[in-house]
Amino acid sequence: MRTQPRRDLSELTLGDLGRALRRYQPFILAVAAIVLVVAFLPGKQSGSSASGPSVGAGTGGSAAGGRSGGGSVSGAGSAAGLAGGGGATGSASGPGGGGGGPGGGVAQAGTNGGTALPPGTPDPFCNQATGREMLPTLYAPVCVPPYNGNNGGATYNGVSGNSITVAVPYNQVSQQETFTEAQDTDSEAQIQQTEQNYVTLFEHHVQTYGRKVNLVYYNSSYNSTSSDTAEHDAECQADANKVALQMHAFVSFGECGTNAYENTLVKDGVLCFCTVTIPSSYYLQWAPYVWGTGLPDEEQAYLMRAEMVCDEMAPNPPQFAGETDLNAPVHPKRSFGLIWPGPSSVLDTTVYQAGAQYFAGLLKQCGVNLVEDDSFPIVDPNGPADAQTLMAKFKSEHISDVIVVSDPIDPVYLTTGATKQGYFPEWVVTGSALTDETHFGRLYDQTQWRHAFGLGLVQDRVPQNLTDAYNMYNWQYHAGPPANDSFATLIYPFMMWFFTGVQEAGPQLTPYTFQCGQPPYTSKTHSGPKGSSTPVACVGQTYPGIFGHPISPSNYAQRVANSVITWGDHLWPWDDYNLIDDGALIYWDPTVTGPDENNQNGVGMYRYMYGGKRFLWGQFPKGNPPWFNAGNTQTIFASLPGPDTPPSYPNKCYYMC
Repeated sequence: MRTQPRRDLSELTLGDLGRALRRYQPFILAVAAIVLVVAFLPGKQSGSSASGPSVGAGTGGSAAGGRSGGGSVSGAGSAAGLAGGGGATGSASGPGGGGGGPGGGVAQAGTNGGTALPPGTPDPFCNQATGREMLPTLYAPVCVPPYNGNNGGATYNGVSGNSITVAVPYNQVSQQETFTEAQDTDSEAQIQQTEQNYVTLFEHHVQTYGRKVNLVYYNSSYNSTSSDTAEHDAECQADANKVALQMHAFVSFGECGTNAYENTLVKDGVLCFCTVTIPSSYYLQWAPYVWGTGLPDEEQAYLMRAEMVCDEMAPNPPQFAGETDLNAPVHPKRSFGLIWPGPSSVLDTTVYQAGAQYFAGLLKQCGVNLVEDDSFPIVDPNGPADAQTLMAKFKSEHISDVIVVSDPIDPVYLTTGATKQGYFPEWVVTGSALTDETHFGRLYDQTQWRHAFGLGLVQDRVPQNLTDAYNMYNWQYHAGPPANDSFATLIYPFMMWFFTGVQEAGPQLTPYTFQCGQPPYTSKTHSGPKGSSTPVACVGQTYPGIFGHPISPSNYAQRVANSVITWGDHLWPWDDYNLIDDGALIYWDPTVTGPDENNQNGVGMYRYMYGGKRFLWGQFPKGNPPWFNAGNTQTIFASLPGPDTPPSYPNKCYYMC
């Protein structure tokens, strides 16, 4: 891949930032897409976190995941009707209901599904010992009975007796700009070929009950060059109407640039795999139509961050700052300042404030009173100057630890500004919006980032050819995917989890059965459709729905590098519509050399501590972790740890052959 000479980081322009961010659409479509508003959480987390004030989900930008037809910046789309957050559900054990949490965060089965697998079935492609389909992955769908030839025909809009329509938006102008400016080697033709090949793979190995998945591509009307929010909302509403009323799609794989897209699809009853890192209150008000594509929702992320700060940082004196007077014994106790995204001239939004207040409340309950609780303008045209002003303020107050909850570019400004002020604190990594990726860590001022440590949320790194996405593709085609830059994060997650949901829904495919399966049901959801306070029957005994998908990987208690993935309430006291549920402790090593997430060799990488072990909320190690001790750490695993190794099966066609 071609590279260009690197300029001084302080010279980065908004255009540079937009181009950098567009590569990471699976997690963030843009800086403005990381919505930090949170809802009330019940119960008290052992040693670190507790319930906070009820916070509604206000007006915010859409956090895009999967394929996108939008541009690089999501506008402040309307989220009307979402006020009240999770409290609107009225559930005794969901957000805002006042019930207890999951016993100190230890993984416990909730009401909708538990961890048990359905019993094995007569299906010859069921591994009777594991209760999962014979796929070379520890996340495989659960076994279902053999298909008897009766799928109910046209069970829902976009579902016929022989097909399921999937809408895939793209934007010819913005994607060509992406390829040219971000030096992305994947063409649209390669991306579409990879998507079609994954569809064929899963049709042969996951039960779709006689239906083929039909990917229908359309050019989004979203104008990424405009800054007019009303225009963006209208464009996204038009896209959603096209998907629902003209294409008659069952699901959208990707989205537009504002929440008008999701709001319109929900009104018309269309599924959407199109969000990431937004509050659970959004998902509850959109239930069961909108699903996340990657990182935890905001409540989950903040609980893990609070646990880390309260149990592993606050009780211990500072010792890793770059100046003596910020370390013990001169500075005997850590003092914390929080930075979170605030309004700017480009994006005038206050949606991030509620999340920051919630996090501050969690910290206060464990005795951490923030010295500073400040916003930094998001998509800031005056970033270098604003960063110097803020860092001068932090320096004057002798803050030893700077907690950064931000997009992946703000730390460029902040670390450069701190150096210009002669201020070298400890930097607390929070795993927000890919700030825990080596690719972005290398953009930060290295005299600062050598003092960075904290929480990583993205999955631990393994060689590309050992990832589930590559292994599955190679198992089928004996080659790597054509879209080498996009397959692992942009394409595979949707394919894997959509087909899993289709199999576990049973023959009568609807959004409800996708969520809960078919009767007889074994439990109930915490809240009902579109934020209703009335739970619905869920988790079918034979066809469990995706809420009944067991905690994965199948040996999750022993996993090392693999992320834990669940839906429903297996691990959280509310209905979860997202993927990753755990995190790792990490720190930045400025001396180690290796490839970043784009296989670009360079200096500086994150080290995963405790041998790369990942932890659930409530299970992070207590005490003083061995930060900046390279012993028992990993940058990239040379091979998969034993517990993370998938089963091996011969490749042969199971279904639709």
